[in-house]
Amino acid sequence: MKINRQELLNILNYCRPGLAVREIIEEAVRFIFTGKEVTTFNDKVCIIAPFETDFACSVHGEEFYKILSSIKEDEVDIEVVDNQMKINAKKTKAGLSTIIGEKERVIGLIANLQTSTKKKGFWKKLPEDFIKGIYLCMFSASKDMTTGVRCCVAVKGDKIYSTDNLRISKYLLSSETEEMLIPARDAAELVKYDVKKYGISNGWIHFITNEGVMFNCRTMVGDYPFGTISKFFREPENELIIPMEMKEVMKAAAVVAEGDVEIAKTVEVTIEKGKILCKSEDKGKKWMIKEVDFPEYEGDKVLFYVNPGFFAQVLDKSTSLFLVQGEELPDKAVFTNENFQHLLALPV
Repeated sequence: MKINRQELLNILNYCRPGLAVREIIEEAVRFIFTGKEVTTFNDKVCIIAPFETDFACSVHGEEFYKILSSIKEDEVDIEVVDNQMKINAKKTKAGLSTIIGEKERVIGLIANLQTSTKKKGFWKKLPEDFIKGIYLCMFSASKDMTTGVRCCVAVKGDKIYSTDNLRISKYLLSSETEEMLIPARDAAELVKYDVKKYGISNGWIHFITNEGVMFNCRTMVGDYPFGTISKFFREPENELIIPMEMKEVMKAAAVVAEGDVEIAKTVEVTIEKGKILCKSEDKGKKWMIKEVDFPEYEGDKVLFYVNPGFFAQVLDKSTSLFLVQGEELPDKAVFTNENFQHLLALPV
């Protein structure tokens, strides 16, 4: 079968996030051609993209992708003969094994997912800014899988939340959806897709593009602390604009800050009349203090500790800040950007 190489590469790029890094189950590292679609399934994410072929088989994902990427011709001829996929182009010929033991089981699981999405009224329209909200919030979710639902980007009604117990993000959507707990690691892939609709089945959340590419991921089980988290946020008032210079200051501070890994590094940030001071040190072996002009601030001295990498991420999304102090709840610094808020707790 003659196939447009770039068209197939585009489909494979849609499906690659469903490939497992390690071979947990045999089919998890393979592209599966069903004759009507190309699919990938790593037991956590399943991606299904429409693409018709005159063959049905599975083939090692990264091997196939690299071979196809190395070909310069616009068209390739692919056929499956004697349990081998043969790839032919003007200057390239290759063969890959299509024999695998898990194929039937995995195809059955994928078929079940497809069946669940074909029920009448299954698909519901997503808010137009859904992907934007997921993108803005996902960096605040915990990377530690032992924290359970805090590893998720959580959606309920017209709000998206994420937290790792050190910081909280919130985004106000343009319309409401059903409750979803999307693992942050999967959300990082989901935001690459222009999904328009969603549906929920037993243990899965399904998203689909206008082109029919379906992104399916397992949802986490647990009670997300929506009520507790929502109490921390306030309407913006007396907002300040953090100087853009702070992004570069945080990158420099990260070099000096103590910590064996990036996530463990801490920088002391002091906001006082007319300036911001950023102090980082490593057990006396090295230290650095950087001062940034902040002429618009005339309030009381405020001190908080941040991870420089996290803070740089926040500044990529928002440089507008307001402070909430002297309330029953802990003092906090809140960064805002239209419908987005990101909260840092201030030390007592």
